[in-house]
Amino acid sequence: MPLPPMPLMLIIILAFTIWLHFMIRKSDRNSRENKEKFWEEETKSNQVRKVDISGLDYIKIPMDTLPIFETTDKTLVSIHKTITDLSQKSILNLTGLSNTELKLHYGVANLTFLSECDNNFTLLARTLYQWGSYLYQIGNVEDALKVLEYGITCKTDVAKHYHLLATIYKDTNKSDKITNLIEVAESISSLMKDSILKDLKAIQES
Repeated sequence: MPLPPMPLMLIIILAFTIWLHFMIRKSDRNSRENKEKFWEEETKSNQVRKVDISGLDYIKIPMDTLPIFETTDKTLVSIHKTITDLSQKSILNLTGLSNTELKLHYGVANLTFLSECDNNFTLLARTLYQWGSYLYQIGNVEDALKVLEYGITCKTDVAKHYHLLATIYKDTNKSDKITNLIEVAESISSLMKDSILKDLKAIQES
């Protein structure tokens, strides 16, 4: 006597269960392989000797061209102090590089110093956006442009920085300059890259 046909819902459930089991095993395998690769690279990086890093592209803040002036505005005074303090420190844009990659490229002995340089860059990028944004809010568009455009030369990855500068270009009939912002954004190594590019293109086309 032939067996009754299997209900369609049961077939779907069985197929889904098999697929889910396969995907879980695949994910576990990939996770294991990635973990093994990470530890191999980490072990290798801890054996790299110190490399001369004096020739790296250190950022020098142009204190003579940025709009730092005498003021009683407490916000600006605080920002000016931060920028002045940073100008005396070593700054490197190491966005996108992990500690393991830094050790592989420059040696484990340089990691602490390079991390400090990267932290200084993060503070610089955030402060430049804060500065440019504040100048724009109080109506000083000319100086806001100087600050924001300098931030772009440093290849900041602060999304709001690009958005504000593109908006100013749009509002001041300088939309052609947004093309340059897009070119810079395409060259940065940041998780924010795609989001920044999408936003810039939307402003350009609006």
